[in-house]
Amino acid sequence: MAVVGPFSGPRAAWGELLTRAVRARTGAGAIVWEAHDDLGDADRAARVAEAVVADGGYAAVIGHFNSMGAARALPHYRAAGLPLLLPLATMPGLLDGTRGALRWCPDDTGQVAAIHRAAAELGLGTPTVTHDGSAYGRALARRFEAWATPSGTGSGMPSGTPSSTPPDTSPDSSPDASPATVSHGEPGPAPDPASPPGGDPAPRATVVCGTHFGAAATARSLGERGPAGARFFTDDCAVEDFARLLGPEGAGDARVVALRGGPEAQVEAAFDCLVRALGEEPDARGERLLEVLRRHAWIAFTDHGDPVDAADAAGWEVVPVRDLVHRTARTPRPVATDVVVVGAGVVGAVTATALAEQGLSVALASPGPDAPSATAWSGGLVRAYDPDPELRALAVRSHRLLWGGDPRRAAACGFHRTGSLVLLGRADVDEARRGLAELRAQRIEAELLAPAEIRRRWPDLALGDEVAAGLFEPGGGYASPAATAAFHRTAAVRHGAMVLPYGPVRTLGPHPDGVEVGTAAGTVVAGQVVVAAGGGAPVLLGERLTARLGPAAPRTKRIRYAFFASGGREVPAVNDLTTGMWGRPERHGPLSGTHLTGRPVEEWDVPPTGGEVLDDAQVAHIREGAARRWPWIADAPFRGGRYGADLYHPDGPLLGHLPGDPPVVASVCWSGGGFKTAPGAAERTVELVRAALGR
Repeated sequence: MAVVGPFSGPRAAWGELLTRAVRARTGAGAIVWEAHDDLGDADRAARVAEAVVADGGYAAVIGHFNSMGAARALPHYRAAGLPLLLPLATMPGLLDGTRGALRWCPDDTGQVAAIHRAAAELGLGTPTVTHDGSAYGRALARRFEAWATPSGTGSGMPSGTPSSTPPDTSPDSSPDASPATVSHGEPGPAPDPASPPGGDPAPRATVVCGTHFGAAATARSLGERGPAGARFFTDDCAVEDFARLLGPEGAGDARVVALRGGPEAQVEAAFDCLVRALGEEPDARGERLLEVLRRHAWIAFTDHGDPVDAADAAGWEVVPVRDLVHRTARTPRPVATDVVVVGAGVVGAVTATALAEQGLSVALASPGPDAPSATAWSGGLVRAYDPDPELRALAVRSHRLLWGGDPRRAAACGFHRTGSLVLLGRADVDEARRGLAELRAQRIEAELLAPAEIRRRWPDLALGDEVAAGLFEPGGGYASPAATAAFHRTAAVRHGAMVLPYGPVRTLGPHPDGVEVGTAAGTVVAGQVVVAAGGGAPVLLGERLTARLGPAAPRTKRIRYAFFASGGREVPAVNDLTTGMWGRPERHGPLSGTHLTGRPVEEWDVPPTGGEVLDDAQVAHIREGAARRWPWIADAPFRGGRYGADLYHPDGPLLGHLPGDPPVVASVCWSGGGFKTAPGAAERTVELVRAALGR
């Protein structure tokens, strides 16, 4: 592997993060790490990329923390089919229109939002902005300028919302013609904050944009010219070396915006991903290696390779400069945390995010991407209505939080709005009317349709006499379960959650501080444990789970569905309460243009595994049932199928504390309904955990 960064020169403090990561992994496995020094300089980075490609012996490149250098190097790697992993290159739009790279960190849009948010919380108003004269500093200053203009995010848009027209951040962009809110200086010198134009008073806050050594020189100049008010520094300054450059007096109460959890966390995550991916497929190269990297990254990427939350302020925090000495020193993985969440599927990932957003320290445990998971084989149907009042309350809340909220969040989860139709028997109608009122009270669009109206709208659907009505939600549809879980794992990591090394949780034992969690990689101590492990929960929880649920033990049940060519028919997602069948269009991926159709099977106590192979008898069983509602499926070509398992209990889901010690909250037995209820259920889990921890 080629590791590229500034290992010498004025920005070598950043290269040290890469050096530490390599040192920790030297001698482990068959990976050979070779360092290439680009000095943090764009021209030098381009030459390094040319040399790496010409060598022809590298499997991937990790590094180029400098965004402008990465931009110059990218075309060389892309042309050679050499994957590039970017832990710390934060320029917005860096990967737009490209392929062949993956970026772990959020971009600079979020750091601008984070500084403005911190200034507002301190009652400082809009800061004055200056820079150190470097191309990097000028580009960031223009981004602050865009925030302050009517078209930017400073115009009342929520924190982390990207500007519709982001400013040019290329290294040769002109620094001229800036508005009064942004002062552009030369390297070192800065405008006189004590005597600004027009005789205005000195600024209450100043943001200094630039490299850590340039920003330190600029800050000293500001101090010589008079009071500069509170001082904020941009992310290149989030290294221990910057605190030393400012000195104890200069650091004072100065603050720096940093990647949440520290920049080393991004570097470690990228290196860990590469090691895990090559551990699975040592011979993977090019596009195949990129595919494997995506599976092992634990965060979600766009098609171009950016994290799906690239512009979100959640990935940034503003911390005192004096704390940098402690934050950037390498420390071992923590062995104690507030909460361990067992299970990284949709329910576990959403729960981990909700806990981390509340400021709790969270560790997320999972056997790995290929382990049995109900999420991996879920059909992903999304709707707010459920015939069970308690599940409906969770589904309605979940719809408000995710599917019916910010469309960008829903899109990142692979959401497709096809409409959702629940077919009702006569005994279901009264409850549906109550549910309809609840949905409308929460401003979720829905209507109760008579059979004649259903036939008129969707002539490709067949209704028997048993269908008395249908509850239709135009905002329903389906989402990608894998993308939804990855999106929330990304959010959890951005809020400081730690992903434990792959491997099952083997034991839960008492500890003076709460729970001792035995994993394949060692022991973690937590105040509380949340088990959201689906079909794997009974093995881990044993008699404690049975004691809480009563005489009837939870059981795994087979889920199976097939994809049939749809012939271009437009039908909504359907859940049929009269037969137990479900179906939806498939609009993306290799099976696009098909219809997913599932039919219940009485196969109980099955292993919690899944796969993509159905035999002829299984396909015929699904086809026979599907033809009752979708008659054209009787002759439609079969394109593929899947099967999985979920944990069922006759009394429905269990969300609550288990009896006995150690303290455990179970979030299990969702019976296939966890996907549409996870955000609402996670809120309740947070309440239980916070109360148990005395928060």
